[in-house]
Amino acid sequence: MARVKLTGGRVRDFKVRDGQKQSFLWDTDAPWFAVRATATAKVYIFQSRIEKRTVRVKIGSVDAWDIDKARAEARRLQTLIDAGTDPRDERAEVKARTAAKRVEAKRRDASVAEAWSAYIAARRGHWGERYYTDHVNLARPGGEPRKRGSGKTTPGPLAPLMGLKLADLTPEHIRDWLQAEASARPTQARQAFGAFRTFLAWCEDQPAYRGLAASDACSTRIARQELPKKAAKDDVLQ
Repeated sequence: MARVKLTGGRVRDFKVRDGQKQSFLWDTDAPWFAVRATATAKVYIFQSRIEKRTVRVKIGSVDAWDIDKARAEARRLQTLIDAGTDPRDERAEVKARTAAKRVEAKRRDASVAEAWSAYIAARRGHWGERYYTDHVNLARPGGEPRKRGSGKTTPGPLAPLMGLKLADLTPEHIRDWLQAEASARPTQARQAFGAFRTFLAWCEDQPAYRGLAASDACSTRIARQELPKKAAKDDVLQ
């Protein structure tokens, strides 16, 4: 096993030896540290033993790692070995945490439109066709030619919320939306608020959407403050 003090020049000049698939040049300062050369790449590696098993870990490409930082990483890995920890287990844990963070970041990017589509698809079998169509229309973007008559369809009352992320839904967002809708079309606003409140409750039962929207986003207090009171009926027999 060839050993020299690894330097930038020695690493640069080191090549895979004739007749070998891979060759190693080991460091004298850190005996578990080496550069490994193949026909296509050169990388720094760490190699040691734990519980009578050989452990080899790739540190990184010689083009990406400064030699002193790579040697320091090899020393750090050896301290793990000395403490009884397999560096491969540490890397697996880091990889798992990173993957979990990516999944959570993607989950937190879920839009209201995405969750609403999943909601009405999941509940369709429990609804009548009219009730399902009503929910589709509540969130329709509008701007499509009308099937009857001229002109284009108007956006549904929930359309302004569809472009938001669930994680961005706060009482303030809902209050501003409901205030605007209630002033323009109070009856539809009341229906939309009730449907949206039920939708958010459904989201809390789904692991993919649980805990994203503020828990008080659709509180009854907002409805009392922003929706006009229902007018008493005056067409009943006395």
